[in-house]
Amino acid sequence: MANLSNIARPYAQAAFECARDQQQIAEWKAFLMSAATVSRNHSVQRLLADPERTPASIYKLFEEVLESVISAEQKNLLLLLSQNRRLDVLPEITDAYNAYVAAFEKICTARVVTAVSANDDFRQKVARALTIRTQREVNLVCEVDPGIIGGAIIHLGDRVIDGSVRGKLTRLLEFSLR
Repeated sequence: MANLSNIARPYAQAAFECARDQQQIAEWKAFLMSAATVSRNHSVQRLLADPERTPASIYKLFEEVLESVISAEQKNLLLLLSQNRRLDVLPEITDAYNAYVAAFEKICTARVVTAVSANDDFRQKVARALTIRTQREVNLVCEVDPGIIGGAIIHLGDRVIDGSVRGKLTRLLEFSLR
């Protein structure tokens, strides 16, 4: 089976481009989050998996449930997804859409793992340094993992900056064994 993020990406990109062109990014985000919530419902998931259900009947269900937050373009997206039996991919579409929005707004999230709880001064310094490095506004998500002994590990997208004591000891050990 194809990776769901690969299936979701073109739909998310089309939704983002439509939202950006119409200056309705927040409205589309609310719609997609609501639609994803509906698609995650266990009863709805059973309906989506039922081969006896027609795409039109499933579309009608989504249209009725989302009636208060849906526009004509959003109805078209739901109709296309239902015809292609892709309504179950709505959570992944929402995630991809949010990634497009974050890139457009030049915002990124960095996960910072430290051995002890990080104080505000440390958080501000890390956020400032990452903002300069990435040329984007950085939102920090801090976690504590005593297993790293000291220092910090920063996860920024697909990049990892390992400044932990455990990481340094591991690299030292690897270097000394060569």
